[in-house]
Amino acid sequence: MTDEIKIITDLSPDRWAENKALRLDAVTRVPQAFGSSPDEVLKKEESFWRSRLLKSLKNDRQYWVFAEGKGELIGFMGASAEETRKLRHIASVSSVYVKEVYRGQGIATRLMEALLKKVAEDPLITRYDLMVVTTQTAAIALYTKCGFSIVGTAHRNMLVDGTYYDEHLMEKLL
Repeated sequence: MTDEIKIITDLSPDRWAENKALRLDAVTRVPQAFGSSPDEVLKKEESFWRSRLLKSLKNDRQYWVFAEGKGELIGFMGASAEETRKLRHIASVSSVYVKEVYRGQGIATRLMEALLKKVAEDPLITRYDLMVVTTQTAAIALYTKCGFSIVGTAHRNMLVDGTYYDEHLMEKLL
């Protein structure tokens, strides 16, 4: 199935509704992996989704890559660079998702490679970081494989439906 998967580094803002639908699927199926809830995703207007994709097209400190299979979006990965002058060298990976039926085929690795390449076009970036729930062992394995290291753990960092989750802070230096 991997041969049928296309990695898209520049998704047209006209595909905003597909992006929103995939994000809604992600936050519904794996709520502990995302900071937003289904209600919050549903409330965001078309202009939000278009703006996000447009910023990514322009490499305007926000970066998105997508996986497409059989004509539909099946995965995404995003990062944003800090705006604060003293933190402008940091890009934070904040969104990673591949539909369950497509997992285990190396798609997330391909997404990460494409994302890191896209972000690296910004000469200010010298560090990537991310937060990952400590029980998400497949995600931790992916990030480690891609050169990230655990540098700390934030306890009770995510609260989802009354349950607290610890998160590892991982980083990769360029």
